[in-house]
Amino acid sequence: MNSSKMLFLTTMSMGIMMSISSSNWIAVWCGLEISLVSFIPLMINKMMISSESTMKYFIVQSISSAMLMLSMLIMIMKGDYNYDYMLTAALLIKAGVAPFHNWVLTVIEGLDLKMVLIMLTINKIAPITMMSYLSNKMSIIVLLTVVVGATMGLNQNSMKKIIGYSSIFNMGFIMSVLKFNLVWTMYLMIYSMLLFMMVWVLNTYNVNYINQMVFSETIINSMSLWIILLSMGGMPPLMGFSIKYMVMWYLISMNFIFMISVMVMISLLIMFLYLRMTFLSLMNNSLMNKIKLFNSNETSMIFISINMMTLPIMFMIKPYL
Repeated sequence: MNSSKMLFLTTMSMGIMMSISSSNWIAVWCGLEISLVSFIPLMINKMMISSESTMKYFIVQSISSAMLMLSMLIMIMKGDYNYDYMLTAALLIKAGVAPFHNWVLTVIEGLDLKMVLIMLTINKIAPITMMSYLSNKMSIIVLLTVVVGATMGLNQNSMKKIIGYSSIFNMGFIMSVLKFNLVWTMYLMIYSMLLFMMVWVLNTYNVNYINQMVFSETIINSMSLWIILLSMGGMPPLMGFSIKYMVMWYLISMNFIFMISVMVMISLLIMFLYLRMTFLSLMNNSLMNKIKLFNSNETSMIFISINMMTLPIMFMIKPYL
C-alpha cells in the first residue's frame, strides 16, 4: 500500500473516531465529512466504472449530509418541525439501509473488493453509532431491511451484489439491537471478520461470479471456502450463527416474538443462497478427482479455526453481556 492511500485511510479513521466520540451533532457532521472526502480518493482506480461509482457515492452522501445539517439547524433553532424523522432518514441513507439501499448495489459494482469491504464495514460504524442515540422505533425498517436483503440476493450472480445484499440483511440484525451497544458492536466486528475472510478468498482467486466458485486443488482451501460460505449463511455451529444467536437471545428477552420469528424465517433464504453457492463449488467432479490434501494455504487453516471456535467462546462470554 502506497503512502497516499495510507494517509487517506488514517484520515478516514480519524473522521470516524471524531464522529463516534463527539458530544454534539456539529462535530459528528464534521467527522462524517472528513471520512467522506478521505474515502473518495481510495475509491478511484483506472477503470471508468469506478469514476461513475465514486460520483454516485459522493452525490448520495452529499444529499444525506445536507439532510443531516438541515435537521441539526432545526434542532438548534428549536422549531416546531419534528427533526427526528429527517435525522433518521439521513443516517439510514448513509448506512445504506432499506428502503434507501439501491445506491449501495450500484456503487459497489464499480469498486474493487477491498474498497467494498471498507464501505460495507468501517464506513458504517459512524451512522450506526448515531442511530443508536435516537429514540425512534425502527421495527418496520428492521423487517424491511431483512426482507429486502434476503429476497433480492437470491437472483444475483455477481459476487459483489450478493455481498451487498448480504450486508443489507445483516444491517437489519444490527439495527434490531441498537439499544444494546455491546451487542451490535460485537455483531459488526464479527460480521466484518467474516466479510474480510470472504473478500480475501474472492480477491485471491479472482472470483467475480457464482460460476467461478471452484478454483482450488487442495481440500483444505476448498473447506475454507465452504465453511466461510456456510458461516455467512448462518449455519450452526459456525461464526455466522453465533452472532445471529446472540441477537435472537436478546430480542426474545425483550419479548419481540413477532420480529424474531420473521427474522428467523427470512434467515432461511440467506442460508439457501449460501448453500447454493457451496453446492456449486462441490459439484465439479473433474476437480474433485484431483483434489490434494496437503500443500494447503496456512490462511485457510486460520479461517477454519476461527469459524469453528467462535460459538463456544460466545457461550462462555454470554453471561457477561
